[in-house]
Amino acid sequence: MARKVPVKIPVEDRELDGIFNYPCDSSWNGCAVVLTHGAGGDMNYLHLERLAAHLASTGILCLRFTCRTRNFLYRTQCFTAAVEFLRNFEEFPVRMCIIAGRSMGARVAAEVASNSSLTTNFVFGVACLSYPLHPPRKTSELRISPLLHLGVPALFINGKKDPFCRSDLMETALNRMANDWTMHWIEGADHELKLHSKVNNELISKMCEWFVQWCQSVFMAER
Repeated sequence: MARKVPVKIPVEDRELDGIFNYPCDSSWNGCAVVLTHGAGGDMNYLHLERLAAHLASTGILCLRFTCRTRNFLYRTQCFTAAVEFLRNFEEFPVRMCIIAGRSMGARVAAEVASNSSLTTNFVFGVACLSYPLHPPRKTSELRISPLLHLGVPALFINGKKDPFCRSDLMETALNRMANDWTMHWIEGADHELKLHSKVNNELISKMCEWFVQWCQSVFMAER
């Protein structure tokens, strides 16, 4: 049976709160996902909780963590520290990892994946929920640099009504990427992946299915 265990992740002179969702079985033994939140909220954001539980139910370890700051550079340092913590976690040895985030957390994950030496032998993919391609109504300020330098497969799940991600601009950015990528657009969904400003459980379940199936395909390719 899956279980949740709180942990403390060391980062320089402080610690970050984290939660391990341990897998129910050993079908994906040695495979894990590191997951974090956007500019607001924390690791207990509904979509991340559901996603972590779904990963664990299919046999994949998930480490969520909270990092409450809008300082982009510091968040990349914290994400890297979380990945290193996972790699050195002796209780559950991990060989392959996918890093993922929502909104600002997705930008941070992409940045870490585009620059980190970890991608040579540990991080094999990056997954982005509600990737914030640009600030609302500021489509000239595109955040595509980390996407263009990714050397690992990437997954994107965005709402078609997301003011942070105009779909035509995102499609253009995707077509400039040299790595393998998968894009799922959700009709009518906003930046919170809500429909008509309401949580849609069917949509969240579909998001979890897409996410886990993609992670399995990445891990399978590396086995």
